[in-house]
Parts: sequence; C-alpha cells; structure tokens
Amino acid sequence: MKVTVRAYILIGLILLQSFIVMFLTNRTIINLMGNVIVNFQYPYYMGIVINLLGVSAIICIFYILYFLRKEKEGIIKLNNSKEVIDALQGQKHDFINHLNLIAGMLQLEQSKKALDYIFKISQKVEGVFSISKIENIEIAATLGRKCTIAESKGIKVELDISTSLENLYIDSMDICTVLFNLIDNAIYELEDCKEEEKVLIIDIAEHEEECVILIGNSYPILSEKMYEKIFEKGYSTKEGDGHGYGLNIVKQIINKNKGRITVESYEGVGTVFTIFLPTRKRVARCS
Repeated sequence: MKVTVRAYILIGLILLQSFIVMFLTNRTIINLMGNVIVNFQYPYYMGIVINLLGVSAIICIFYILYFLRKEKEGIIKLNNSKEVIDALQGQKHDFINHLNLIAGMLQLEQSKKALDYIFKISQKVEGVFSISKIENIEIAATLGRKCTIAESKGIKVELDISTSLENLYIDSMDICTVLFNLIDNAIYELEDCKEEEKVLIIDIAEHEEECVILIGNSYPILSEKMYEKIFEKGYSTKEGDGHGYGLNIVKQIINKNKGRITVESYEGVGTVFTIFLPTRKRVARCS
C-alpha cells in the first residue's frame, strides 16, 4: 500500500476518533440524548481540555493534508527537473555530433557547406534556448520535452518565446495540462500526415496585461463549423475509446482562470489555437 494511501487512512481514523471523543464529552449533547447514553461525571475543565484536543487534532489533519499536497507537487517538480536534465544531456550529445560533422566538412575543404550548416544549427539552437527565458521549471520542462518528442518524429518546431511568464496568473499545473493537450494533439495530427513539411508552432508573448500563447500545426485544415465542435466533450478524430476529452479539459481550465481560447484554420497556415490569459497585475486591478 502506498504511503499516501496509508496517510489518508490514518487521517480518517484520527478524524473519526476526534469526533467521537468530542461527542461523548459534550454535556449539551449528552443532556439532549437523555437516557440514551449514560451521563458521565467529569469536571468541566476536563471536558474543555478534551474538546480542545479534538479541535487541535482536526487542525493538525488539515496541515497534514497541506503537506501531502506540497510533497506531491515537489515530486512532480523533481520529475520535471529530471526531464530537463535528460533533455540537456540529449542536446549535448547532438551538439557534439554537429561539431564532428562541421569538422569533417572543413577537413574536406567544404567551407561553404560547413558555414550553411552552422547557420542552420544556430537557428535551431536559438529556438531551443528561448525556453530558458521561462522561469517556471514545470512549464519549461513541458515545452522542452514536447519539442524533443516532436522533432524525433520528423516535425519541425518553430519556437518564439519572448516572456518569462513570471506574471502569469494561472496555476503552473493548469497551464502544463493545457500545453500537454494542445501540443500532444498537434503532434498526433502531424505525425502520420502525408504532408512534406510538418510544422509545430509555439509562440509565447506578453502584451500589456495579457499573456498570449499560440500553438499551431500545419495540418489539418478545419472548417469553421468545427471551431466550436472540437471543444465538445467526447468529440475526437482519433480512433478507439477514451478520446475526446483533452480539448474540453483545456477550455474548462482556460475559463476557470478567467482566460479565453480561440481556434482558426487556413490553407497554407494550418490550425492555430490562441490562448489569452490574464497576468497577476490585471487580476489585481479587476479585483
């Protein structure tokens, strides 16, 4: 049995014990019960002490629940940190391969090809390292991991991040859920499509008191009547059961956090989801 489950069982037993003790030592309740239970004889101060202990036990349980939640969040952050380290190790391996390839080109006196390759790699590196602007490690890890997965499937990733997201009002776990669903859907659609160029676009910026996150995939093209339908619970283009909930969850999270999401689809561009989320400054001003 997991430690977390054992902790919740213990909390339940403590709560039950506390309520029973408080019930049995409360003279008002005993008097109301009449002859149903025996009227215990004990000093008033003892009853007060026992009731105070019962209340303190309940308060302690709330703190235990709080610490359990914090521990769970800490484990998630640790796992995300490991993903970041794995991604960096993979990039280090790729970087060494790129250097070896450039060195080989120079040895063969193919300086023009080497220069073109350097420019190509520098553009890719600039996009990947733009993720480092994001201060929140969960969001950065999510983006880094998903970009690596997309590229491993032959999908070109275009990144443009111009904000650290430090003023974002939404909870980091909520925004990670949003990014997971939108990027996973984009990768799913692009992975098996027959288009020559498969492009995943991730654009994150901050305008005045609003953060704008754009997730786009070059395929498929949706009709306007699908713009709202894709957010309906249970609707999915994927085969099998258990699909059709991701975009619905995304919309619920965005609405809960006082934001909005739009979808547009054009020939030559693809399908683009744009999320508008308030910053802390805007929420504070409107409160």
